[in-house]
Amino acid sequence: MYAPIPALNLLKEFEDGVEDYFAPGFELIAFGEDDGGYPPISDRIRPFAQATGSGSAYAIWLLDDRADLATLPVLLLGDDGGVHVVARDLPELLRVLASGWSPMCGWDSVDYYDEREEEDGYDPCPGNPAFRAWLRDRFGLEAAEDPNAVVRAAGAELRDAFTAWIGPLIPDAVAGRGPA
Repeated sequence: MYAPIPALNLLKEFEDGVEDYFAPGFELIAFGEDDGGYPPISDRIRPFAQATGSGSAYAIWLLDDRADLATLPVLLLGDDGGVHVVARDLPELLRVLASGWSPMCGWDSVDYYDEREEEDGYDPCPGNPAFRAWLRDRFGLEAAEDPNAVVRAAGAELRDAFTAWIGPLIPDAVAGRGPA
């Protein structure tokens, strides 16, 4: 078993069965065995995947004590700084990943961009059509049409709880953030 989250175990099986990336820069890592580069919050996060090729990571945020970890919010831990809520739960993140976009973040903001727009004909994710089909077959979910809207909505919905938790631990994570 890879993780105490059935959806991640299924994702691990899928990842092990494809040879190519299925989302730009995404790769599962040892579940919860890392602090994601943010030791002050390590007791409340469970990193589970590399988010970019440069070292950013996705982590489950242990917002509360609910038993189903897949229903907890997902954070992006930026390799150059920045900690952001990017999804209300794991299924929402899977929809964002299926869109084929990559995260970009700093301390003040997070957005996703489509690497395929950088170079004509470039496809960083030859496994993405298989991932989209897998997501549809396993969970009945489709790729997010606008990943930025999904990320912004999750951040706005959880802003107060996130700020109250992380502000005292990592002030830069909330400094300069205005209203949604």
